[in-house]
Amino acid sequence: MHLSMIFVDGLGLGSKDNNPVFLARTPHLDRLLGGHFLWGENPEIHHNNCTLFSLDATLGIPGIPQSATGQTTLWTGVNAAALLGYHLRGFPNAGLKEIIQKENIFKKLIAKGKKVTFANAFFRDIADLIKAGQINLSASTLCALNAGLRLRTKQDLLAGKAVFQDITNEIFRQREALREAQIKAQQKTQREAQQEKQLEETSEEVPILQPVIAGQRLARLSQEYDFTLFEYFQTDLRGHKRQLEKAITVIETLDEFLGGYLSIAESAALSGLKMALILTSDHGNIEDLTTSTHTLNKVPALCWSNFGLKWPRLQSITDVTPAIIDLLDGKYKIDS
Repeated sequence: MHLSMIFVDGLGLGSKDNNPVFLARTPHLDRLLGGHFLWGENPEIHHNNCTLFSLDATLGIPGIPQSATGQTTLWTGVNAAALLGYHLRGFPNAGLKEIIQKENIFKKLIAKGKKVTFANAFFRDIADLIKAGQINLSASTLCALNAGLRLRTKQDLLAGKAVFQDITNEIFRQREALREAQIKAQQKTQREAQQEKQLEETSEEVPILQPVIAGQRLARLSQEYDFTLFEYFQTDLRGHKRQLEKAITVIETLDEFLGGYLSIAESAALSGLKMALILTSDHGNIEDLTTSTHTLNKVPALCWSNFGLKWPRLQSITDVTPAIIDLLDGKYKIDS
């Protein structure tokens, strides 16, 4: 089985009011769920080969759920907020890094002989940025690095073997244009000249992609692995900025991306290739634009397969990593 996780940062299950998820046109999500149901407080929805669970993201700790503890929990199965005693924003601290180093999903699956990958392409070489002390690493990146995975680059994007975090590559191209302009404006020291030479050697432009094409790329890539993770965090950014039209756009982009994935995954069933998907989040945010903060709302775990997989019942974000490991271990005939 080839199981993919589409991680959507800051996607909760909110009411109709000020909710871009409710207002967006999402035909692919609606088809999976049997209606426009990716909002509200439905505890579970079962429709054909799809199940929607509502997951607790508060982790039993007072306060608003945050990214560092939520994502660490999601990708380790360890209640990181309970371990710290509070919800931590932004990037993992030393305590969370220790959990990630020992318990992350990539490392656990590799130990079981599974082939895994992180599908996101990175704009800059992470090793150089770490050496220069110029970057804070997200929980997903720490999981990948601690498991010894190669992080994907521009060359992977050009080869159709990666997806950028915004799905369409528009932000990648904006950053690349800015970086080239900055280097050309600088005085040509030996190091800067070398940087410019490297840019010229890789000057082929990354194409703008329709979301459906990016989704198809993810599906084809996932056919090479047992577990594939893709992270989409534009939802969280737009939720914080409370920009309704742009928030609706990122939800519709996500839906088109999902449609591209499904077009490949559903066709694969004809040849007997088993593919499965879980789309989930770490905390709420974009579903409630009355506030610029995260929310206490439950988050979705949209679970789908092209072969009628019976998913274990999920109730909290702590359940996600253990469930994926069990499923890939072959324990997939589980009554929900």
